Amino acid sequence: MNKVESLMLEFKNNNLKKPAYFLIFIFSILWFGSCSEEYIVKEGVSGIYIVTDANTKIIGQELIIEVKTDSGEDITDQSVIYANGEVLSSPSYVAEEVGVVNLRAEYLNVDSDEVAVEYHDGSQTNFKKRVLVEDYTGTWCGWCPRISHALDLVDQQTDEAVFVAIHRAPAGTQDPYIYEDADELELLIETPGYPKGFINRLTQWDFPEPDNVGQVISFTQGVNPKLGLKMSSSIDNNQINLSVRALFAEDFQNLKLVVYLLENGLVYPQVNYTSFFNGENPIEDYVHDHTLRKTLTNILGDEIDNAQTSTGNTYLKEYNFQVPQEVENIDNIEFVAFLTDDEGNVINVRKSALGEVQDFEFL
Repeated sequence: MNKVESLMLEFKNNNLKKPAYFLIFIFSILWFGSCSEEYIVKEGVSGIYIVTDANTKIIGQELIIEVKTDSGEDITDQSVIYANGEVLSSPSYVAEEVGVVNLRAEYLNVDSDEVAVEYHDGSQTNFKKRVLVEDYTGTWCGWCPRISHALDLVDQQTDEAVFVAIHRAPAGTQDPYIYEDADELELLIETPGYPKGFINRLTQWDFPEPDNVGQVISFTQGVNPKLGLKMSSSIDNNQINLSVRALFAEDFQNLKLVVYLLENGLVYPQVNYTSFFNGENPIEDYVHDHTLRKTLTNILGDEIDNAQTSTGNTYLKEYNFQVPQEVENIDNIEFVAFLTDDEGNVINVRKSALGEVQDFEFL
């Protein structure tokens, strides 16, 4: 005889007309009945996102679709995927005519953002789509390792994200990597305090950033940017030569070019109030990567003449300069170049190591 059956027998032997007995009986049935079952508690999923093998396809080509959680778990097989509102029987799609397919996924009670993929007839020129993340940080900032950890999570899930660490600080605060000439950029985003992460310059990364990795990766999906970037650079007697080229697959207007010089591998203690990095505070041998050292253009971008941004044209900008004196190790220099629209949103971005010669990333 189990606990519930024993309670029922005991209740029959008591005065059923007494309210107290009745209430005790009901409570006991609910308590022991619920505890007699075993439940599996599934950890909550705060967000999901769609990843496709390309953001543009030629008609007749198969599109492969994946659904992931913000932690990077592949949940494709457990998700319901929609294409233009219709449920797909498998995580793939083929269009036989020119147009845009809008994808969406559901997992448990969580919905993904919609992702658009364009099908074309093969006559288009398309480029890999990358995303820029600007991390406003500081060695003095105890909560800044939260975004550093989030950047590591993004890096584990995609190679299409480009990171820039812009060190800032209140007056009188010590940080050897402070970038003083970012005031215009801070005025543009109008968001006080640190840390803060911005995606493609104007979209703030939602807090807590480690739980919203998909927000960053979603910017690598969707409609193709229709412009590509490549860089080539060399160094001779401490003199750097850098060429930045942009190729346009459609007509653009009012574009601006931003070019950064960054340095990786800078070791300096980092204050840490978070549980990340084993909760160490300070993190004595912290490695500061993607640190902004010099802006070769205006930090909000140099305007490009509209005559240079028409379909099929390649725009070229060349820079020749001495290695900045603040750079500690020439071998750790990297460049980031990106184009913004007339509102300041990044259209596409590329990074390059010193001495690298790149090609356009055609799809």
